[in-house]
Amino acid sequence: MEVTANYKIFDDKSNLKDEGESRVTLDEQYLTLTVMFGEPMLIAYTDIVEISAYEYKVDLFLNSKEKLNLGGLGYQYEDFLFQLFKFRNELMLKYLLMEESVLQAGFEAQYAQFDKEGQTNQNGNCEIRLYDTAIAVLPQKDEPVRIPYCYITNVKKQDYKLTISDESQEKIEFSQLGQNFDSFAKALADAINKMILRTQQNIKELIPEANPITINKIAAMMKDGRAAKRKEIEQQSTDFWPRLTKKIDEADLTVEYEFLNSVAAKEQVCVGIKRGLMGDLTGTYIWMLFPLITPGTNRLSNTIALEAFNTQDKTEENKEQPTKNTPFETQDEISQNSDNEPKPAATGATYFFKATTRKEYAQTKDEDLTKELDVFINNINRSMIEINFRREPIYLTENQLESTQYTQYRFAISKIPSLKTLRNQFVGRVIHASPEQWKKDVTSLLSFNSKSTDDNEKWSKGDQ
Repeated sequence: MEVTANYKIFDDKSNLKDEGESRVTLDEQYLTLTVMFGEPMLIAYTDIVEISAYEYKVDLFLNSKEKLNLGGLGYQYEDFLFQLFKFRNELMLKYLLMEESVLQAGFEAQYAQFDKEGQTNQNGNCEIRLYDTAIAVLPQKDEPVRIPYCYITNVKKQDYKLTISDESQEKIEFSQLGQNFDSFAKALADAINKMILRTQQNIKELIPEANPITINKIAAMMKDGRAAKRKEIEQQSTDFWPRLTKKIDEADLTVEYEFLNSVAAKEQVCVGIKRGLMGDLTGTYIWMLFPLITPGTNRLSNTIALEAFNTQDKTEENKEQPTKNTPFETQDEISQNSDNEPKPAATGATYFFKATTRKEYAQTKDEDLTKELDVFINNINRSMIEINFRREPIYLTENQLESTQYTQYRFAISKIPSLKTLRNQFVGRVIHASPEQWKKDVTSLLSFNSKSTDDNEKWSKGDQ
């Protein structure tokens, strides 16, 4: 699409840098500003932090802190705005790590999004898409909204309106679906049921002798890979944890598990089960959180370890790989280390986080640390689900993120609050080079985290 427009460019201090007449072109990746006898300006949609439309003008706030103002669009204003959001939203879906199967798309509707106080956040025309794990709303004049099925608490049909409520007490209402109302409602119900059944199947495969009621109760806590506490799981099944430890043995992670478990608050240990994005082709993964105890006390430390492994891997290309397959990591990801030391591919790593800032931890009473832990667990669950359990966005350094190959991660970090929080809480990761080396490095990391007072500091292998 190409339009003529008047443009103004403002610097980061709102000073006018340039203005004039231009041609503005939109394609699937870029907005191009062309001026007569001047230098053109190529703007990637990922360079646009925010779009504001008012009085037939459009402000584009850029990641350079500059602002591009477009006016004089005339009768092409609405079409231009529609195409701008359409192209940008399509790219955002990809860069927000929603690369999964689309179950159904093309549902045109009116939507209204409400916060927990019932105030309208945004509304207008939209397209609704149903993915494997979430519903996506693509507004005509706003950014996409993604709602994971596992966070939906209620769906209400009334007067040809469908209202979805989630755990944060926010709501989104769809109307004016026309003859597609019933088919959309059925497709949404089918997608949610498929997610729940997938989770139940994961639990049933681990404890096949459990009855349907037990399976349902455990699956309700662990929807779509969410991690649940051991003490809550064991209230429903005493067989679950022994079966889990057997899987850990089969994954050749016994040494690591026993060490982390020995220094953890055992009832607070969490586990989640997630089937890979390609189902049987990528297997089923188990990830665990170990809230660690301060040595010599019963006080929760400010360190949580994350360990994960693959319970099956049937693809031809992976049959010859070592058994310690760590999920959600590419070969490149596993081999990257902050100290640039070469490591064996496909051996995986253990990830460590702070539950809260180091200053806040020092000021927090023992009895309040469990609350801080619960906040952390809720956030890491949300973040892992938002990024489809990828881990590169969590641990890559700011310098590494400058690489063009990580453009989508930079964008995701800027748009997903839970991911940004988790990156701030990340302390470091320890590669599974060997059990002896792993334990030595973990001991070094724990010592580092207990002594450091700077929340920006990350552990690296040189901190020994």
